[in-house]
Amino acid sequence: MTTNHETIDDDAFIPADLAIQAMRDSGYKNTAYALAELVDNSVQAEAKSIEIFCIEEQVQVVERIRRRLNKIAVLDNGDGMDATVLRKALQFGNGTRLNARSGIGRFGMGLPNASISQALRLDVWSWQNGPENSLHTYLDVNEIRGRLRTKVPPPEARPVPEEWRRRAAHIGKTGTLVVWTSLSADKLTWKGAKATLKNTGWLLGRIHRRFIGSGKLEIRLIGGEDGNLQTESVTINDPMYLTPAPTMVAPFNTEAMFEFLYEDPITVEKDGEHYQVMTRYSVAKPKTKDLAGDSDRGHTAYGQDAANNIGVSVMREGRELMLDRSWTIQYDPRDRWWGCEVEFPAALDEIFGVTNNKQAATVFNELSSLDWTDLAEGKETKDEVEARLKEEGDPKGVLLHLSKTIKDNLRQIRNTIKDQGKKRGSPAGDEKRHDDGDPTEEANKRWKQRDETNPIPDGPTQPSSSDIDELKEDLTEDGRRPEESTEIVARIVSGDLKVVFVDKALGGSGELFTVVPRGPATEVVFNRRHPAFDMIFNTVSSDDDLGALGTPELQDRLLHATKAVQLLFAAWARMEREDPEHLSRYERVRENWGKLARDFLEPVDLADFE
Repeated sequence: MTTNHETIDDDAFIPADLAIQAMRDSGYKNTAYALAELVDNSVQAEAKSIEIFCIEEQVQVVERIRRRLNKIAVLDNGDGMDATVLRKALQFGNGTRLNARSGIGRFGMGLPNASISQALRLDVWSWQNGPENSLHTYLDVNEIRGRLRTKVPPPEARPVPEEWRRRAAHIGKTGTLVVWTSLSADKLTWKGAKATLKNTGWLLGRIHRRFIGSGKLEIRLIGGEDGNLQTESVTINDPMYLTPAPTMVAPFNTEAMFEFLYEDPITVEKDGEHYQVMTRYSVAKPKTKDLAGDSDRGHTAYGQDAANNIGVSVMREGRELMLDRSWTIQYDPRDRWWGCEVEFPAALDEIFGVTNNKQAATVFNELSSLDWTDLAEGKETKDEVEARLKEEGDPKGVLLHLSKTIKDNLRQIRNTIKDQGKKRGSPAGDEKRHDDGDPTEEANKRWKQRDETNPIPDGPTQPSSSDIDELKEDLTEDGRRPEESTEIVARIVSGDLKVVFVDKALGGSGELFTVVPRGPATEVVFNRRHPAFDMIFNTVSSDDDLGALGTPELQDRLLHATKAVQLLFAAWARMEREDPEHLSRYERVRENWGKLARDFLEPVDLADFE
């Protein structure tokens, strides 16, 4: 078992007994992700069948007897390993696929890293000529901590234990069995078999959906106490919702809930080679709205399922790395009704920033909140930014075009979903935008009221031709219809409209809004790229069908808006504290602005302006 003759190198750069604890504390989001790593190994070994076991035993917890996980195991019918490969498989950062650029493996960290993240003891049996001829070796964290072992034990001939043969539905002529024991209660996400297998099955159904959906892979989940083991199969969990899932509520257990929109290939260059990154998009069928009737479809069973699969699915070699939510607008219920896949080859691992536990693509994730203008130096153009970043070896320069494409496509798809949510029989544009409830009209009335006591000094009486042309351009970018833009311009020229609000993408994400004089009128331009735009100004848009939104959904929108307002004022307060030399100037501006805000917000007799 343990050995005392192994040499312990006290001068090592990374002492094994210290490194093993650091490795235990790093890496996996939960137990399901750790098990997914073992499934990856099985798939790479050409396994067609995988069984995951969660074995419970009854233990005393305080004053009660409870069932707790005792052993976790993964059994496959893959190719199996010889002694050399098996020993390498338990080494951190080693393996047979370190330089491979195909398939879902490569990093050489999966088996040992995933295992010690959940357990103190890992045992592996692998065979290429029947389970009775298997080879066995192990990794024991306590032995390494105690400096009793520094090397992987040489594999020894040892048949697969009878307990696992008894539990398995079938053991192939070739295969591998991985068993975790001495499970760490502080590491396990779920303490019981049922919850562990339920969450693992849901995750594996998404991560390995291509393999499961094609019929190339079957994963069975077995859990409970011996003598009462429950078994079920992992079913496909498609965040694109283009494949029916038996676990979905009817009719989406037999038909797709979303419809395919299109795919958009992007060419990415690396070291002189060109690779294709494929982006695909889907959107909920109108049927999801029809089935909900007058209720909010987000509160249906299928709507709740969609809420659990929000994000951009990042696919590497047919295996999902992550469902990246950073590309979504967190409070926006529309984001549960679209699907997006981004698939790239393993050759682009460094470009996307793939982590060695295959749970994230860090560079891709970072670009969700960045625009090329955020990366520009001086007056650089987009092409110049990309060229400089590529020259500096920054992978963001390679992916900027991909990032912009995804953002543009998602913006269009959200508008499609917004159209689905409108009331039947009320075409877009039928409602007047300048009725008494329109915020623009409210601001216009207050602006006119202020003109009576504090007119704008030396203001022109008419907008210039360039003012009108630029305003029309801004209104078009804002999505206004031509007839509406013409009406707004006419009202400004006549002096009836004093202030108009538009939104557009300004140069960067730091400027919340800008004020543009248009002759006697004023244009307030909100920056779409600023986080506050979606959190506050777009909380409820003029195109929303408020009657179709349920109370919880409205409450959620208002909660996000309230939080954003608080954060905006916190940002102002921080600005004052960081510039104490000009505190008196801030105080004057704050006081004057506060008085104006009071006057604008106080009730006004609307009859005075009719």
